[in-house]
Amino acid sequence: MKIISLLFVLGFWMVSTFSLSLRAEENRSTKDITTRLESLFEASKKVNLEGPEKQKSRDTIEKAMDWEKIAKLCLGAKLVKKNSGKNFEEFRNLLKDVVIRTAFTRLDKFWETNTNYKFEKIEVQGDSAKVPTKFFVKGEPFELEYYFSKKGNDWFIYDISYEEVRYSTNISEQIDAFLKEGNFMTLLSKLKKRRDDLIEEASKPKKT
Repeated sequence: MKIISLLFVLGFWMVSTFSLSLRAEENRSTKDITTRLESLFEASKKVNLEGPEKQKSRDTIEKAMDWEKIAKLCLGAKLVKKNSGKNFEEFRNLLKDVVIRTAFTRLDKFWETNTNYKFEKIEVQGDSAKVPTKFFVKGEPFELEYYFSKKGNDWFIYDISYEEVRYSTNISEQIDAFLKEGNFMTLLSKLKKRRDDLIEEASKPKKT
């Protein structure tokens, strides 16, 4: 009887310890993720400043994204498999260029209207996390959800949703529609043109 009682106590202790360890890990992850997002929000305010702050903030945002996963989600499993290797690598790099160059043209303007935010309940499951974030722009609320994946000790954004529509789904649908009339190489050419247009736009003197 004493042995059974001892085993029960030991089992209870192990379960309790494991549960506390999981909660501690989740708390650590939650803190790391919120710190990551806060630093990205601060960086996004400086993407169009003159001087070294501009490139520093852009690098911060670029390096916080899981571009491999983003590209795979946008392209879809079948097309990733069909266009593996050099084609996929080119697609990933072009998609990255187009996304960040498009975003940089307006990211800082988002904060010019005294925008503020608060994080809702962060959901952490293993190496994945979802962060609902409520923004207030001129007093009007709206919500974005940030999706994170963990690599090593760092958390990276791989998707964002607005009104329950995920960015990757939106891009994927556009790609599917395009490929019904064109082929993958034409898609790459279209992305190249869009990237080049964005580079040209950025090089033009700003209107005063």
